[in-house]
Amino acid sequence: MATGISEPIDMPDRNIIQQLKRHDSMKKRMVYILVGFLFLAGCPQANADSASPKAVQRNGKEEFLLQEKGDKKEQRNDNATTNWDAIHAKYAAMKYKTEDSWELVWYKDYTGNSDSSPIDELKSMKIKLFGDSILYLNGKKLKVCRTVRDPFMYQRDALYYPSLTKYFANLGINITKSVPVLLLQSTMKDVYSDMLEYIYTGKYLALYCKGYVGVYKYIRRKDQGQPSPTAHLVYTDADLYKDIDKEMSSKHAQQYNIRAYKRKLKVVAGDRIEEIQNGKGFDFVKLPSYKGFPILVCFNYNADDEFLIFTYRNNSISIDNCIEVLAFSSYNNEKESFAIYSDGTIYVKTVDGKKAHITVYRINDEGDFYELN
Repeated sequence: MATGISEPIDMPDRNIIQQLKRHDSMKKRMVYILVGFLFLAGCPQANADSASPKAVQRNGKEEFLLQEKGDKKEQRNDNATTNWDAIHAKYAAMKYKTEDSWELVWYKDYTGNSDSSPIDELKSMKIKLFGDSILYLNGKKLKVCRTVRDPFMYQRDALYYPSLTKYFANLGINITKSVPVLLLQSTMKDVYSDMLEYIYTGKYLALYCKGYVGVYKYIRRKDQGQPSPTAHLVYTDADLYKDIDKEMSSKHAQQYNIRAYKRKLKVVAGDRIEEIQNGKGFDFVKLPSYKGFPILVCFNYNADDEFLIFTYRNNSISIDNCIEVLAFSSYNNEKESFAIYSDGTIYVKTVDGKKAHITVYRINDEGDFYELN
């Protein structure tokens, strides 16, 4: 099994996933994969300028404190003995309150010279929208109406507009011929708005704060099902370790015909689209579909062992919709493992010393991951 880089990574692959950053906040896991040659070249501003909020920077350490192979092997053995069925039985018996929500999926510094970063403010934004007419932002009630604008004003005055057109184009949404907006009616002062309006597509809403634009997606949680007591275990990180050593060597891979995914993958990352090839430190396997969406799991062993879980939709995977599982960290003592069940439930177990925590995710009808609380 590969525990490091045995040969140089090809340039295209390094362009895709150059740096992964992780943050746990309010029980929500976040992932940020930087894309493009600027990151490879070490552009210091790239990290702040454009990002998925599913991550923030780690502590800025430059040295990787490499784990001993023996420690990794011991941890892998520990993961293999986790009683996932007992965990699933416990959490499938729980009751959950599920409510649809607006989640920050991408942001960008469109001025390049913002005095202070409003990222935490954007992440903590509480949004409710009723009938495209009443908008609540952090409890502040705003009267709005839905309309369409000529793009001329945005082309002339909005520095963020070129990036937003690319971002939405990657989602199949065209805002170059006309711009769908919510027009602010209850005040003549901007409230996280620009020009007294918000770009709004129905599923996506753009807010503005201190030189940043943040894009929020409407995530369906209600009536999307809950963990089923009769669901069966499909795949774990322990399985993936075995299958990287030898394809389809794990029991679950043989049972569910789980194989390496060797085709080129289109990766949507904000306002960029790149391609990544299986291998050279990023190995993908394809799991059975759930609700029509194949599940892809990536094993990244370029530094710390980590796993990235995606749903495959619109012929691509998206950094905006990804679960990160960091098996080993050079920055703290946390160790993580995962299990994927046939009912679309995904468990991430985080162990820090004697403390252990389980995070429960589900996949909704649109292929989005969301956390159960």
